[in-house]
Amino acid sequence: MSSRNSLVRRTSGSRGAGEAVSPPPSGPEQAWWSLSPERARTLLLVAARPTICALAATVLLVLVVMLTTGTDLNNAPAAVAATWLAAHQIPLTVGRTTLGLLPLVPTAVLVWLAARECARAVPKRPTPVELGWLAGAVLAGPMLMTAVCLAVTGDAAGVTPLESPGPVSAFGWVLVLYLGAAAAGIASRAWGSLYALLPIEIPEWAVLGARAARRTVLRMLGCAALATVISFFTHLSRLDDAFRQAHNVTDVLGMVLVSLLYLPNVVIGAAGILCGATVLFGAGSVGLFGVTGGHMPVLPALIPVPEGPASVWWSVLLLVPLGVGVLAGIELGRTSDDRPGAPWATLTCAALSTLTFLVLAILGSGQLGAVGWVGVDLLMLVVLMITWLAFGGFVGMVFAHRFLAPTESPADYDEYETDEYAEDDDYDDDDDYDDTDEYDDDPVEYHDPAVEVDGELVEDIDDDLEVSIAAPGSEAEPADDIVDVEVVESDLPDQDKTPGR
Repeated sequence: MSSRNSLVRRTSGSRGAGEAVSPPPSGPEQAWWSLSPERARTLLLVAARPTICALAATVLLVLVVMLTTGTDLNNAPAAVAATWLAAHQIPLTVGRTTLGLLPLVPTAVLVWLAARECARAVPKRPTPVELGWLAGAVLAGPMLMTAVCLAVTGDAAGVTPLESPGPVSAFGWVLVLYLGAAAAGIASRAWGSLYALLPIEIPEWAVLGARAARRTVLRMLGCAALATVISFFTHLSRLDDAFRQAHNVTDVLGMVLVSLLYLPNVVIGAAGILCGATVLFGAGSVGLFGVTGGHMPVLPALIPVPEGPASVWWSVLLLVPLGVGVLAGIELGRTSDDRPGAPWATLTCAALSTLTFLVLAILGSGQLGAVGWVGVDLLMLVVLMITWLAFGGFVGMVFAHRFLAPTESPADYDEYETDEYAEDDDYDDDDDYDDTDEYDDDPVEYHDPAVEVDGELVEDIDDDLEVSIAAPGSEAEPADDIVDVEVVESDLPDQDKTPGR
């Protein structure tokens, strides 16, 4: 039987492929500053919950450290304020010592908490005004807490050697971090709404390049972490020297905790070294082509840093970023329209990956007291990383075009995520598919003796079954090419009848 002989039919009022769905009727427009009680409660939680959790963890950590080290608790408010500022990468000055090289683990945790809370509060179909309220709520709590911490450090400046940082630097760091958290949280739930707000259309090669850049950054960080672990076990003999300044168990635990907090900084530096850039330690530097002596802090986290003259085989490690670039190029060669004359997705991947590592290197570097500036040489990092990733990506893309079969682009799957298949809360099945009135016009009768198609006897199925279906073009067929179905049973025992048939 053809597809026309179906029990479920498409009527003129149902939603078909390619037909526009009229939006649900909207009520009177409210002013942008008006919020429902439920929405106001949600925004209040977004503003308060991550900040309260972070503040509680900060107070607990400071109290534990001060109690175990026997420090006077009168300085607890200033210590809590300084810890909060340091967790947001705000440089601190204690006496004449400036601490700008701050651990990235607390910062990452705080940004992740804010982004997670923001993602939970994103409406299903957000408007620009709702997104603006949500971004403001993400910023409100941390900005208010930062203002309080600046006031506390300012009041404690006469009692403790801690100097209050400048408000521009403090609020600038908090603004950048939490705007990034808000953007990440909103994009994870409402990327379509953000895409609709853009003034220009993003080409497909840019989307594919951005997706490949995310995977490239993760692969590069994974290789750097693996190299750090291998170097740590290679130089494990330095462990005794690292703990030589520890006098008791508390000092050992403190050094281990500080090393774990600074571990992402070390991995970012290792990624720079793998690309051929140098990591500066004040007057000293470490790279694949040379090591210059300098004063370094004594921490277990710095055990993987190589010493002595550079070996010839270290240059082999340049194959790591090259290989990561080749892998990205192979993926893009199979999923994008890149070709040797127009490798736009490949170049986008290399540029965005380099930009991401530049931001990470800036976050993971800074002034470290008497040691000086500690971090990756930013100019060398940008030049070398984009060179290796772009060249490797081009080679991988050409290889994929010549020797590998193309695969379906991940962006192609987005074409199926239309309103026809997506969940629609305003879409009511009962409005389009009425089970009571739409199937009662032209009957399909089930009689006992035979099956009849188009008014003619076709075959015997059972002694008690007969099916009649109107022929195409006959008088029984509706003018709008609709097949109407009705099931009628007769001459059956009462106990065998099924309701609705």
